[in-house]
Amino acid sequence: MLGGLVRRALFGGMALLFAGTAATAQPTWRDAFQSSPATYEAPSEVFIKFASEHWHVPPEQLLSDLTPQPITGTVRYQVTVLAEGSQIRLRLSNEEGAAPLRLKAVSVGLARSAFVAQPGSLRHVTFNGGSSSVSIPARTPIISDPVEMRVKVGTELLVSTALASPLMNEGRGGAGFLLAAGDQTSNVALDQAMPMKGRPLLTGLSILSKAAPNVIVTFGDSITDGNRNGPSGLHGWPERLARRLLMRKSGRKYNVVNAGIAGNRLLAAGWGAAGLARLDRDALRIGGISHLILLEGINDINFSGQSPFGVNPEITAEELISGYRQVIARAHARGVKVYIGTLTPNPPSEFTTPAKVVMRDAVNRWIRHSGEPDGVIDFDATVRDPAAPTRFKAEFDSGDHLHPSDRGYAAMGDGIDLRLFP
Repeated sequence: MLGGLVRRALFGGMALLFAGTAATAQPTWRDAFQSSPATYEAPSEVFIKFASEHWHVPPEQLLSDLTPQPITGTVRYQVTVLAEGSQIRLRLSNEEGAAPLRLKAVSVGLARSAFVAQPGSLRHVTFNGGSSSVSIPARTPIISDPVEMRVKVGTELLVSTALASPLMNEGRGGAGFLLAAGDQTSNVALDQAMPMKGRPLLTGLSILSKAAPNVIVTFGDSITDGNRNGPSGLHGWPERLARRLLMRKSGRKYNVVNAGIAGNRLLAAGWGAAGLARLDRDALRIGGISHLILLEGINDINFSGQSPFGVNPEITAEELISGYRQVIARAHARGVKVYIGTLTPNPPSEFTTPAKVVMRDAVNRWIRHSGEPDGVIDFDATVRDPAAPTRFKAEFDSGDHLHPSDRGYAAMGDGIDLRLFP
């Protein structure tokens, strides 16, 4: 009798083991690209004056670039996918829209060159079980039906959308795209296209993958959002991290999803919703998320009180730290580890008062020594000038003394200890 019980327990355990193995081998959808939705406050007179004096941008050009404009026709984006799989799904967003957004047609294809598709690669995208046109309600995203398309690491995809109703485009956010008249979603190259900038309508892309990788979400402002040297996407520290993880020969597989928004703040809205407000939408909702890397707070400090963006409520280091604690608590409730990056150099200037520099230093001390995050990534130590710690090393400075150069972004990505991601 006892032997029979033992055998049944043994075989039952083996059955569960094999069932678990089979389950893990099933293809799984994982996010592989993101560009978080955002709207922007109208530029203040102080900001226009600051940009004119410091960035040498004529006020009339700045107003034209930053005023939302309705666009119609075909919008084409180009993105690089750092993952592999057999099918893809698109996430298109009207989450910041006040009225329904109607799409006549959507296509996806492999890029041959900048915004030009490989002949024969374009596929029509459908929604809700086969419809080629769709209306996205205000304040919502929409997920496409699966598209049979094998992608590998480094694949560049073109996503083209024919608008059936106007899309309000704001010329901030750094993403380049093409706009052409009419429905050109089936065109290999768009006819008489005009280059534009703005936050993408395409806000996510997921891939059906056998590996079922974990997902790392990088969450922050422009220093996370990154710089774009070409049409295919981002070239910042998150993408550098993604490539390093893909190249290593051992350890678990990870996708890296970039949830940065240029100008974003953790505690307050302005350039995009506050980080605390968008945390679930842009990070914690993502299937397979295991780690959140938070690098945000420099704009909270710089926008406090008098700033290029007008006068805002003063904040304290303790208030910003309380925001970090909320991110940690909410992520831990989902079983997600939180690594916080130290804030990068923020030298004294017309608006960065000595008190703001002191605030940044106090916040960085808490990040480094509190023990409350699951890990610390010391970006500040990586890029600062040892002889002048409030400044970037010359080769890591983009020239505005606040954002890293290409070499600075590379150093940040290369400086992350991969042992944080076993």
